[in-house]
Amino acid sequence: MRYLMQKPILAIGIIMMGLFLYQVARDQKWGIFHNEKLIATSCKGALVKIQKQIPENWKTFCEGNNLAVEINELGVPPEATNLRSLMYRQLANHMAFVARISHTDILEKVDFVRFRLDHPKMVINAVTEGKYIVKLATLESPEHIMTHLKTTVQVKEDIK
Repeated sequence: MRYLMQKPILAIGIIMMGLFLYQVARDQKWGIFHNEKLIATSCKGALVKIQKQIPENWKTFCEGNNLAVEINELGVPPEATNLRSLMYRQLANHMAFVARISHTDILEKVDFVRFRLDHPKMVINAVTEGKYIVKLATLESPEHIMTHLKTTVQVKEDIK
């Protein structure tokens, strides 16, 4: 301690080096200064309630402030003749289920909600904004649901 009192420039240099390392560690997300769990996002708030009520074949997680839902589809038989229409119906049902079980005011603030339905013969990827998926909780007419989904959801399908 006496040595640092005699050399104040060294003490200031050590303090400045510590501050520099702290800022770099926080910005680059390494070390003990960064913990992803402590950063609050709307996605994490929505995820708390959703994870309590989802089936076992679902996997949900956050990608920043985006909610990702991956579903291993078990409800559609692999030998179905109208596989495409059944998969799209399941996608609409799953989106409405997520809208009903989550807090609407929190889910509105989620940037994007991404769904991935995996089936042995087909994969469907769908993306929509959180503010649009919330409206599925109140729509009851199949025509209104279909129109809403056509205008707000972007879908990509891959056939295996």
